[in-house]
Amino acid sequence: MPGVDDRLALHKALMLADRGDPAGAERTLRALLDGAPAGTVRVQALVVLGDLLAEHDAAAAREVLTEALAADLPDADDVLDDERARARELLDLLG
Repeated sequence: MPGVDDRLALHKALMLADRGDPAGAERTLRALLDGAPAGTVRVQALVVLGDLLAEHDAAAAREVLTEALAADLPDADDVLDDERARARELLDLLG
């Protein structure tokens, strides 16, 4: 089931970032996004990637955060609302 694999990849990326390996987290997120279908996990991955990129590549961060906000998911839940709020916050900080 691809959804489970996507969630595991997202979890792995978060763990890598927490352990001080942002490059590994970024690689994992980009690999996930290459195949992830539209959905909550994709939006979460975009926001996490945008957060990582904001440290060194504002233009790329803006691009992925804008994609996260543009996702049209009719079954949005509280998690997705929180992710979108974080994306807006990061975009405001990036200017």
